[in-house]
Amino acid sequence: MRLRKQGPVRMLVVSHGGDMAGAQRTLLTLLTAIDRRRFEPYLVVPNAGALSSAAEKLGIPVFVRHLVHWLPGAHTVPRRRRFRHLVKSGGTLRARSWAIAHLILRNEIDLVYTNTATCVEGAIAARMTGRPHVWHIHEPVLNNSELRPVLPFSVYSWSIGMLSDSVIFCSDVLAKCYPALTRKAVVVHNGLPFSALPDRARARRLVEQHLGIGPNRKIVAVIGVLQPRKDHLTFLAAAQQVLKSVGEVTFLIVGSGTDMYTEVIRNEINSLGLASSVNLTGWWPEEQFGDLLAAIDVLVISSEQESFGLTAIEALAMETPVVATRCGGPEEVIEHGRTGLLVPVRDPVAMSEAIVRLLQDPELARALGVAGNQDVRARFSVDRYVSGIEEVLRRATASTEDALVST
Repeated sequence: MRLRKQGPVRMLVVSHGGDMAGAQRTLLTLLTAIDRRRFEPYLVVPNAGALSSAAEKLGIPVFVRHLVHWLPGAHTVPRRRRFRHLVKSGGTLRARSWAIAHLILRNEIDLVYTNTATCVEGAIAARMTGRPHVWHIHEPVLNNSELRPVLPFSVYSWSIGMLSDSVIFCSDVLAKCYPALTRKAVVVHNGLPFSALPDRARARRLVEQHLGIGPNRKIVAVIGVLQPRKDHLTFLAAAQQVLKSVGEVTFLIVGSGTDMYTEVIRNEINSLGLASSVNLTGWWPEEQFGDLLAAIDVLVISSEQESFGLTAIEALAMETPVVATRCGGPEEVIEHGRTGLLVPVRDPVAMSEAIVRLLQDPELARALGVAGNQDVRARFSVDRYVSGIEEVLRRATASTEDALVST
């Protein structure tokens, strides 16, 4: 190990994917806004995609290296193949980690930052080269239907702690899922860049035109990757109940997922007789996403578990009211009755009642949207998010330098 050089801290950021999902979106926010006078980022991804393209446009060097998730997705590793995945990935772990270690040495990297718990190569490479390592966790391991752990949770938790100087969590509720890491845990809530409020009437016309619906219909949407954890089936059951009280409503399911789960959703739509009322839109055009959030009457988060809830702050930043389940992260974003409405998990009756309440009481919906907008812009700004992470990075490099000086 060597004393850190003068100038910006060179940080190697390891992302579990080169595409753009929630964890990558917040990572791109960090890479965009980080103080380049203090930190010089480099990015490692397992594949080229939207994230790597965006990073290159920012002038950030991008390296594509082979990464194998030690915490794989349930859709990529069937339960019966967990042992095979463990053996195969374990056999090449040293080589994969050395490939990143060579990048660290060649580029004189000062610190390694791993985004999400699902890949371990960057943490091991940091240990190999004597660099400080910061791990940013976005997901729980236990009771997460989207992950297929191949090791006991205690092994993941112990390894993360042993290989990290600090562990960042995106919410208090997520940090509590890793009790063994309390001493190294730092909670930094996600932040996003918020645009100015759009013309809601104009946005509404654009979305109505895009969907081919009339101006008198209410629009209720759930937005995100199509995964069982998002519990779209409860949303559909609630939609059926809503239509009994409010007739002209269009329900949107915005996002995409596996063919198998998408077919489950389609079958449920048909079995509930909702084919004329529910629209599976796929991903909404990115350049029109703000208009969508401003145009809908209610955003619903129907999830069984959420570490944070980015769509909640995005919708509230557009003064769109939110109904969310008490699934973790959204409870730290929304104050029930003041900035949104919270309902129990897997309770379609309570969800439908909350949606109907907002559709039938525009003054309440407006008040929640306005209060929510003021709240999220104050608490979840990019400045707060990035400065919180920068402080963790600064402490990690400073403690390493102090340790070297003392020896």
